[in-house]
Amino acid sequence: MRRGYEIRDDQWDQIKHLLLPERKRQGGRIDKDNRMMLNAMLWIARSGAS
Repeated sequence: MRRGYEIRDDQWDQIKHLLLPERKRQGGRIDKDNRMMLNAMLWIARSGAS
């Protein structure tokens, strides 16, 4: 379930190439980690949290 501050899949597809290039890592979770970090930054920006 997507929360209100998280970006939608179509939005992520449009911007994911702008982030650092993927590195090969066991588990292959680079995209998810980048998306999670972006969602965290959006939450801070929208909520005013420090």
